[in-house]
Amino acid sequence: MQKKVVLINNSGEKDVRALAESLKASGFAFETIELSKGEPLPRSLEDLSGLLILGGPITVYDQDTAPFLKVYFNA
Repeated sequence: MQKKVVLINNSGEKDVRALAESLKASGFAFETIELSKGEPLPRSLEDLSGLLILGGPITVYDQDTAPFLKVYFNA
């Protein structure tokens, strides 16, 4: 079974192509989740080899302007 890593991108401003290519070259499958587009978090981390959460210009205090952040507080 191939190892899988999930990349959570909190901001559409981050280009994850180089990171994804590096993971692929190292033998990992990967999935990118764009929280700012409303994509859901994984239901379970059990089958994952890794989880990368990428930051951005937003902070925890920006929930009014970035409501998708609330998913972290409800997880």
